[in-house]
Amino acid sequence: MSPTDCRHHRAHPTFAEGQVIRACGFALVLLVASAGAAAQEPARASGGSSLAEIFKAANVSASRGDHPGAISYYRKLTEAGVHDPDVYFNLATSFAQSGDYARAILNYERALTLRPNDDKASQNLRDAEKALEEERAEAEGEAMIQRSSSISDAVYGSVSEDALAYALLVANLFFFVGLAWASTGRRRNRWLYSLVVTSGVILLFCAIGLGVKAGLLREGPRAVALDDRVILREGPDPRAQVRGEARGGDRGEIVDRDGDFVKLRVVSGLEGWTLASRVGLIDPDDGVH
Repeated sequence: MSPTDCRHHRAHPTFAEGQVIRACGFALVLLVASAGAAAQEPARASGGSSLAEIFKAANVSASRGDHPGAISYYRKLTEAGVHDPDVYFNLATSFAQSGDYARAILNYERALTLRPNDDKASQNLRDAEKALEEERAEAEGEAMIQRSSSISDAVYGSVSEDALAYALLVANLFFFVGLAWASTGRRRNRWLYSLVVTSGVILLFCAIGLGVKAGLLREGPRAVALDDRVILREGPDPRAQVRGEARGGDRGEIVDRDGDFVKLRVVSGLEGWTLASRVGLIDPDDGVH
């Protein structure tokens, strides 16, 4: 299937105008799964269905407007270990069209983690945030979602790890070749020093970016509050004193864990303990709720 063959699956610019079903990227996942199945046992998820069958059933449900059914199928894929941006995009869109904007936000964030420069996912994320804010404002007055607003997110948010890694390798090559050439002292040109300085700056920028992507500046995995009101308590106990609350769609970090409880710190700085089931982890490697 060529890229042009897949474009009709992405015809709608926002989730509000209809279900967008993505299949191209996931085809690669199915190929990998099939290769693994040939070497061992047939790849099977719950219910005895293959990944391909579950994905097909999810897309059929989505195209028919059966959003609960589509959500169920797409979640079977993620629970089976399929972490693909198109699957998360489709899951997020199904949540958005069913009115669960907090979980739509979570899964658009997951899609963007795996494919940072996805314009459609970015637009749909903004649409989901706006829809949730409007829904909450209509019921309670003015309401704003707490988004991540760090400088690092603003600088590196739309740059993929692969792009940073490739740029790092190229800058590293130019930097050390330039240094080696300059160290000979035979011929010193102004452009040579410019090359060393420029490649050094790019090298540092990419190294910091990869550190940011790896979470070195965070105290814990990124998270999204899923319930409309997530009560934050002093300790990991439902009887502990209430410190405050997070609202559905608010971003934060998980800074501690204790059994079924996690300690959530939201963007505003407020932190407290809540049930892990009320929070979704953005980065697939950290686990999926």
